[in-house]
Amino acid sequence: MFQIWKRYAGEIRGKSILDVGTTPDLERQDSNCMIPWFQNEGVNVFLYSPEDISGLASIFPGTTILSTNGFGQPIRASDQSFDWATASAVLEHVGSSDDQVNFIRECARVSDGLFLTTPNRGHWLEFHTKLPLLHWLPRATHRRILRGLGKRNWALESHLRLVGHSELGALARLALGKEFDLTIGEIWTLGMPSNLILLARRKSAAVARSSATHTSIGSVDLPASR
Repeated sequence: MFQIWKRYAGEIRGKSILDVGTTPDLERQDSNCMIPWFQNEGVNVFLYSPEDISGLASIFPGTTILSTNGFGQPIRASDQSFDWATASAVLEHVGSSDDQVNFIRECARVSDGLFLTTPNRGHWLEFHTKLPLLHWLPRATHRRILRGLGKRNWALESHLRLVGHSELGALARLALGKEFDLTIGEIWTLGMPSNLILLARRKSAAVARSSATHTSIGSVDLPASR
């Protein structure tokens, strides 16, 4: 996913990126894994989360942590403050479809480009619950089954609302309107697209465009780790 974004973004050294939804988790190996990758490429990294992430200052020296307004509140940054905004596996946790539109729109408000990733509802395995196929059922039915299996938190829309390729495109177009060019890439795992990548760039931004911007991102088969 990171490599796909690099090809799309073109020259990134010296650019700024806001990581939206940075997790305070220090246990999982893949938590905040892209932050050092951004830094290694010479990107100026800013972190934002509705949770307390002050402890990450020592984990990721050189980053800037923005203060938070809490869940569902605007990011404390002015319009187009950053070259890029990124959110890795956050969109599926922000709530309803309206909440997801507002999340994409808020990330776009503070940036000139978007790099958002989310698991694909169309994949046969649901990576949060580790249950296959059930998430293909109507959402109300799926949530009822999860409650019956004792997975009450995952049954809450506020905790998990997966989207597929076409729905992500619809949400993004509604959120971004005509101000952004956008494309959706895919990562393949276990025989199907497992992750979706929303890439978008503000049309009016004075950003150097790489040749990759003018071609289809396509599908890439990479390992399952996110």
